[in-house]
Amino acid sequence: MQQIHARLPDAASIVQFSKEKRELSQPLDKLPRWPASSIVWSTDGSLLAVIAPSGVIIREGEKLEQVAHLDLPNLVAVAFSPKSTYLTTFQRPQQPGAGNTEKNLKVWEWRKKTAAMQLFQKSYSKDTWPAISFTGDESNAFHLVTNAVNVYDPANFASGVQKKLGLKNVGGFAVSQNAGSPQLAAYVPEGKGSPGFVGVWPLAQLSKNETPPPTARRSFFRATYAKLMWNAAGTGMLALTATDTDATNQSYYGEQKLSFLSADGSNDCLVQLKEGPVHDVQWTPAGDYFVAVAGFMPAKTTLFSATCKPIFELGSGPHNLARWSPQGRFLALAGFGNLPGDIVFFDRKSDGRCKQMGAVRADNGVTCDWSPDGRHLLTATIAPRLRVDNGFQIYRYTGEKLLDERVEVLLEAAWRPAPEGAFPDLPQSPRANGSASSAAAPTAAQGYVAPHLRGTGASASGNFSLARDAEDLRGKIGLNLHHQRLVPGAAPPESKTASKNAKKRNRTKNKASEGVGDEVQNGLQEAKPALVVEDVQSGVAQMSVSGNDQNEAQDSGGDNAKRLRNLQKKLRQVQQLKERQAKGESLEPEQVAKIGSEAGLTAEIQSLGG
Repeated sequence: MQQIHARLPDAASIVQFSKEKRELSQPLDKLPRWPASSIVWSTDGSLLAVIAPSGVIIREGEKLEQVAHLDLPNLVAVAFSPKSTYLTTFQRPQQPGAGNTEKNLKVWEWRKKTAAMQLFQKSYSKDTWPAISFTGDESNAFHLVTNAVNVYDPANFASGVQKKLGLKNVGGFAVSQNAGSPQLAAYVPEGKGSPGFVGVWPLAQLSKNETPPPTARRSFFRATYAKLMWNAAGTGMLALTATDTDATNQSYYGEQKLSFLSADGSNDCLVQLKEGPVHDVQWTPAGDYFVAVAGFMPAKTTLFSATCKPIFELGSGPHNLARWSPQGRFLALAGFGNLPGDIVFFDRKSDGRCKQMGAVRADNGVTCDWSPDGRHLLTATIAPRLRVDNGFQIYRYTGEKLLDERVEVLLEAAWRPAPEGAFPDLPQSPRANGSASSAAAPTAAQGYVAPHLRGTGASASGNFSLARDAEDLRGKIGLNLHHQRLVPGAAPPESKTASKNAKKRNRTKNKASEGVGDEVQNGLQEAKPALVVEDVQSGVAQMSVSGNDQNEAQDSGGDNAKRLRNLQKKLRQVQQLKERQAKGESLEPEQVAKIGSEAGLTAEIQSLGG
């Protein structure tokens, strides 16, 4: 039997799930509870830290007996180190603005109840917690400060900073967990016209005084923050960069790009994905593959190797979450939040092929989590994301629902972790394998069809479907078109859909956009030579113009007005660049050339009566 922790308002409970009986050991409302605002498991599930009003209580994972208690008022968050030797805690500052006198970020040797290190931290962020990171063997600890990442020796925190990665305006870092030769990756956001970048440094090469050049580096624009993700072997890293605004005005959630860097610097590239936001990226537990869910709905899912080579396309669908089983064999793709809740289960073969095992539609799911044995998926509907139908469900890896537990208010539900190797990697059972093909796929929601089109088989939205895109087919990828080294900041190659849409836009806007070519941009308006064509039948000489002059000859009325608006927009951009130049900001060569086109733009606007 495997255990599930459920956190209710100001209380927590641990319950056991029996897959044979398909039920919990006891109903949630009859379980013993402890006051808790948060609960955190150790990596191997042997310990449980409970944040209570009196501080943090550490319990043994199996029998839940209390083994330690630290009296810490205003406690907000806790985290175990990889081997559970240390406990990091953050307390809300009692006197805001009092300076760094209050040490509210602490690393405890919790068995001795002594603080090994105490620092001041102004605020807490769930995205960057824990604030103190460790290598897998706990031989080094890391802390992000202004313009640097400090490295400590956990065996002697009192000796202070041992090494330092000095980077101006560093915004985040991540440490690989591979034993022997850990790597430190750091991110610096863009600013004042300079691109942001991600770099990789071997920990052994760092010192206390000087920062060596990175072994791998990748620069990019349009990125204000980044999420760095190492694979288990420490050979490759993914950098998910994002900005709050989308330059194309196509996404409310901003713009995301996914980049790959090898630790030795032999390869860095932009991961080519479907146009649109990047919803989720997940490495396998072994780090030999990663999967990316990206694109406007229906999103497309692609499986890549550890060297960023695309291996298999899993098609498209209403998905925004990807979860690997702890053994890395099974993959669940889910669509939660504002999506219908479809879940599709895949079995990854040794050559990278993925075979669908089943599909189901969950009810108002918010989170999902694989069990330690890799055979069951737990989905939960929790507050405050949703205030109705709170509870959790358990599904078999074929999509069969085994349990549906409901409570009035549920804040969290997840499996208790297990030590690595506690459960073997087992393939599908023969019976499950035979029934996988008969698993019912979730029913796709039907879009609106105008009354005059009903019954004709047509739809107002053409071939669009939230359930799938006809162009996104499943199958093994033979030609590695995704794996390309691109110039930093350059636009990736267009997909088929994007290319078609671009051609349509060009056909409708060519009169307004092509009429102002490179000559106007550089202030070099030149006249095109005319060709005289003899009309043999009428004997009348006709004038025909070539290139853009032919389009200009056809422009009239609304076309001139469109072109005038376009030119005025470009002129405003030139004025903004001149203001930035006057402030002493450094401009790109293209921006300086654009300023030089001001005279040509002004002349063209005057010729159009602007």
